[in-house]
Amino acid sequence: MESTKIKPMQFFSLLVLFQLGTALVVNLGIQSGRDAWIAILAGMLIGLVLFAVYCILYKLFPNMLPTSYSKVLLGKYVGTFISIAYVVFFMNKASRDLLDGGLLIISSTLKETPLPIVNLMMVLTVAYVLHKGIEVMARTATIFLAIILMLGFLIGLVILFSDIIEMGRLLPVLGDGVMPVFDSIIKQNYQFPFAEVICFKMVMPSLGDPKKGIRAGYMAVLLSGLILSGTAMVTISALGVDIAERSSFPLLTMVGKAAISDFIQRTDILVVMVLIIGDFFKISMFYYAAVIGMSDLFKVPYRKLLYPTAIIILLFSILIARNYSEHVMKGGRALYFIDPIFFIAIPLILIIAATVYRFRSRSRTGA
Repeated sequence: MESTKIKPMQFFSLLVLFQLGTALVVNLGIQSGRDAWIAILAGMLIGLVLFAVYCILYKLFPNMLPTSYSKVLLGKYVGTFISIAYVVFFMNKASRDLLDGGLLIISSTLKETPLPIVNLMMVLTVAYVLHKGIEVMARTATIFLAIILMLGFLIGLVILFSDIIEMGRLLPVLGDGVMPVFDSIIKQNYQFPFAEVICFKMVMPSLGDPKKGIRAGYMAVLLSGLILSGTAMVTISALGVDIAERSSFPLLTMVGKAAISDFIQRTDILVVMVLIIGDFFKISMFYYAAVIGMSDLFKVPYRKLLYPTAIIILLFSILIARNYSEHVMKGGRALYFIDPIFFIAIPLILIIAATVYRFRSRSRTGA
């Protein structure tokens, strides 16, 4: 594990950019129709609870990576198996986000560029920054968070003055009942992107001030949820539910419609910039979690694993789906059937095992 320390503001910036990532431009919560913004807020609340679970495990083992304390709590063989499963899980997530970014860039700007070339350039850029260390990545996040907020402010102004927003499209609230919202929460909104912060368990041992860092983490989840919910609300009020459902990248579609007279047009490039920045940090954190996990498991220097892992992530991103529809379908299936094992089941098992472990340790000390 690296000996560098991350400041609370840097941790906050990493978490916000990670959660915004690809979630800003995809159909987040659209299964619940015009009430998508409610489903996102509910998902955020569940995400806060899950983040609390991850923080409990960190507080119990503040100087150990999950790949180490899993073996302490569950035994050498079971703990190693679960740790390897998480490494593969993180690499798969990184490859899916790499594919998301590549597909959007190709569909919006580099239409004639082959997908493998776009993905190669992105993953090599991530690998280069991670080679400098997680502290450099965290400092970079602080700068880019300011850039993202500035771009978001500009996009908001263009949309506001374009007169394309009709708040009536959000009414009636819960017009179809609570079941569509509940269905959306269970199938997507608590996992993506909020529960995905589980990869930050691999970063928490690098916190310079654990107490302030954890507080910053809660604030990051809260802010990200509010931004995503507000974005969904504005997108649906501008496009309507039907267009938003049919669009692969509704935010891009909405901003593409926005224009102020003949003076300000084609502001959709700002959305592409936001996605590239957010996707960069999302890939980075899953990538880092996989590499640091392998380094801890197999006692191989962190930097020696960076570029071989980059090749694996690149290959996954090319082979994972033949088109965007298949990519979305497989992603939705994984969110519902596979991801809860890693987001909920295993952390809860680890907490139960940690409780038993602490009880036995205290009993022995008392004896």
